[in-house]
Amino acid sequence: MSDSNYFKTTSDGETTVQIGNHKGIETPFFAPEIKNWQNDLHVTLDYREALDDHNPVLVPAWDWQRLREKNAILQRRNDGETPIGEKEIKELEQNHPLIYYFPPELFAYRGKTNILRTYLLKRDKEAKSDFKSALQDENSEAALNQLPGFARPFIQSNFNPILNDFSISKGAVSDSGKDPEEIWKSVPDSHYNEFFGQIAAEAMDRPSAVVVPPVPLIQRYDGDLITAVCKANSKMSEFAREDGEPRAYFHLYLHYTSFSDGRRGEEETASRALKILRNEVERGDYAGIAVTIYKGQEVFESSTAPRVETFFRNLGSFAKEQNLPVISPRSEWLGFWATDLGIDGFSSLYNGSWVYRSGGAVDDVDQYGYTMVPSESRSLKLQSNNGKDIEDQIANGGLSGLDALPDVPPKPPSDFDPDNGLQSRYGTPFYYRRHFGKPQKLNHVWEARQVRSGNSPSARDRLEDSENEYVEFEEES
Repeated sequence: MSDSNYFKTTSDGETTVQIGNHKGIETPFFAPEIKNWQNDLHVTLDYREALDDHNPVLVPAWDWQRLREKNAILQRRNDGETPIGEKEIKELEQNHPLIYYFPPELFAYRGKTNILRTYLLKRDKEAKSDFKSALQDENSEAALNQLPGFARPFIQSNFNPILNDFSISKGAVSDSGKDPEEIWKSVPDSHYNEFFGQIAAEAMDRPSAVVVPPVPLIQRYDGDLITAVCKANSKMSEFAREDGEPRAYFHLYLHYTSFSDGRRGEEETASRALKILRNEVERGDYAGIAVTIYKGQEVFESSTAPRVETFFRNLGSFAKEQNLPVISPRSEWLGFWATDLGIDGFSSLYNGSWVYRSGGAVDDVDQYGYTMVPSESRSLKLQSNNGKDIEDQIANGGLSGLDALPDVPPKPPSDFDPDNGLQSRYGTPFYYRRHFGKPQKLNHVWEARQVRSGNSPSARDRLEDSENEYVEFEEES
């Protein structure tokens, strides 16, 4: 790392970090992750006052340009019916550093090809249409040409989910069948230059931003795959720079089983990967470190929490030595706990999922999703069979947390189904999620404040006193 770059400062026991061009960001912090404009971006703009000063926000790399320019966003109106959306977007970008984050799972599993295709083509309606037409004509080469060169071999590895979505017969075009791990090992420089270069250029065009690049998923130690991880990070560090300063984060994407695969006398994969990270960061030029754990909620169920604790503690110490912020995207309460161990920031998708998913819930109540209960550090369904649900919380006075957020669901508009009991009380699932369920995710900001202010001794103390559905600590000896 360049000696001239200091992105983390500790004074009188308090740590602040610089992200993008914003300095003095207090830690620990929570950064919400925006996935879509229909819910997430609206919620972020509606409740900006719930965020901390210079609160970082994760935005979808490659897709943020489209979201910020949606007419439905730009035409948001105030009480006087004056369009304010464009002004709101500019203020969001000026006051909050953006963390450009490409959902890494889309380059990790062959079963994600349809989500990857959808994600990449949203920004170009003509390419989207031409892609479908080419597959209907059984011309896979013409279809792939509508995509960035970087993504083509990942899509080609499994066309079937896409064919199914288009109601085209399975096998109409041939798959390569290649595993994503093998694809990552042979990505040519030209594909990195085109794809990573565009992501970095779009991020650097914003007032304050950093980039977390997509990298291979590490499940078991593979020297060639580790080399691909290093190459992907190094390539993004070349492109994501502003006035000579780095704006790229070194990213590790670890499967939760990588913390428990070591044989007797051998280190587990995650610890070996951390050593590589140290070497690369020490000799490279990065603005921070990001660690994403795939299926992070399984850490506690698989009894690997002690190893994860050691990993985060060692990572936090190293990041402090290097004066670099370290964040844990897609980590929810796992990441909150990690802030005790030296992690500066944690994040979550607004819907609480750990990955991008396709499809939706079938049952009426499931369509309302899970809603965060900040006082209990857990999420609950609107209704359940055991009585531990949001309706019970509402009956007992509502949710507590940030003053800027609603304690109870707002009265629904009149466009509900009168024969549907849930809709008559809470509105449609979309209305409930937009105006109550998803805004509650910002109460992670409140949790981080509680630790910073000393109102909570530590994140672990809060979680141990909670009834969280997946966090479970082993008794200390």
